[in-house]
Amino acid sequence: MNEKWILFSYSVPAANAKARMRTWRRISATGAVQLKTGLQVLPNREDLMENITWLIGEVNILGGEAIALQCARVEGMADQQIEQLFQAQVDPEFEQIQTEARALLATENTAPDGDGIKELSTALRKLRKRCEAVRERDFFPSGAAAKTLSVLDTISELLRRPEQAAVPAARLDPSLYRNRIWVTRARPYIDRLASAWLIRRFIDPKAGFRFLNAGEQPNLAKGELPFDMAVGEFTHQGELITFEVLIRDFALHEPALAKMSELVRAIDVQEGTLQDDALLLKALLDGLIALSADDHELLERGKLIFDALHAGFSKITQGERA
Repeated sequence: MNEKWILFSYSVPAANAKARMRTWRRISATGAVQLKTGLQVLPNREDLMENITWLIGEVNILGGEAIALQCARVEGMADQQIEQLFQAQVDPEFEQIQTEARALLATENTAPDGDGIKELSTALRKLRKRCEAVRERDFFPSGAAAKTLSVLDTISELLRRPEQAAVPAARLDPSLYRNRIWVTRARPYIDRLASAWLIRRFIDPKAGFRFLNAGEQPNLAKGELPFDMAVGEFTHQGELITFEVLIRDFALHEPALAKMSELVRAIDVQEGTLQDDALLLKALLDGLIALSADDHELLERGKLIFDALHAGFSKITQGERA
């Protein structure tokens, strides 16, 4: 029989108020909802069952009692009713994020200066982090998550407009940039590696790459195209990193690339504490660099990571639009 639900019941001695509060917070963090007093429910998933198993052990250590059951249905409540309880728990959190995001939008319409844009961008990243945290508990999506992401994406695009006005962005014809040698500095890191992947994947499939050591310069007379360097057009422009400039100039506007751009920017700029996803990507890149003595080898190894990120984000964003 397909066991759809986990039912979890526990009690902690009343004298240990701190332990009771800590246990309640741990249960809330799993995304469980309360069916009846002292009875919580979760979808039956392996990771959630593992969390509950750990909680049972902690409750027992505290001198309390806890039990978890897996079942196919809950008598007296239809599955849809239980799913609506989960939606009622997370949807207000999405709505609150939307409200705060729209407040940023109203602020943005007052045309802030460069520092103001940076502050708004930081606030937007924090809202995205909160949104992603809520999505981890959004077991039965009602559409509120997709709406929230749409609001955040709209604001993200608007925050880029001042830079687009300051630096005119020509929409370039990729056919004029094919079968070329693209040049950047040796020992590429996140922005150069991601940009090289973007070039070969979307702009110049047969692109060659040359990595310059200190003192070397690109051979512009032979048509070499520098990127993420002080010379050339494909480099940081205002608030935009090289990866974003390439996306803008070649009109590579797709949701998966936008999500990748957030990670690349976070690691490249490092304006604040990196979130878990950015920390993981940074650790992977640091490991590849340690394993790769040759920049071309590093580029090929990095390609698999960026291909996987793009495929994963494509699947996520397609699901959001469905």
